[in-house]
Amino acid sequence: MLTIIIKTVAVLLFVTAWSILCIMKYNKWRRRRKNCTKELPVKVIEVKKKKTARGGMAYKPIFKAVDDVEQSVIDSAFYSGFMTFDVGETLILLINPENEKEFLYKEDSLNKGRIVDMVSCFLPFICVIGYILICIK
Repeated sequence: MLTIIIKTVAVLLFVTAWSILCIMKYNKWRRRRKNCTKELPVKVIEVKKKKTARGGMAYKPIFKAVDDVEQSVIDSAFYSGFMTFDVGETLILLINPENEKEFLYKEDSLNKGRIVDMVSCFLPFICVIGYILICIK
């Protein structure tokens, strides 16, 4: 009986901590969606490559504004194995006017980080539901 209580408390603490993390990630994306309002057409001028620990490859695109007025170079903040771009490819970014390093892709399907964050938030809840169902039997 005591072990079931200890396990239940541990699971509740885990779920609480994970929920707080998910709320923080949700707020990050909501804040980005609110702040990134300026559309900026860009061209991929370089794609940096890096080997991952598992032997795969991760990619980091470097963008340059195609606008004549604003010739800024925007460096993606992180490497990703989820998407690759071709040099010369053009797309539209939604930029935070106050901080050009903060951006979203206008085409929402390219915002893979958001999708990964959402999926990773649901996995522990599925595990907890499975744990509860096993304990009920």
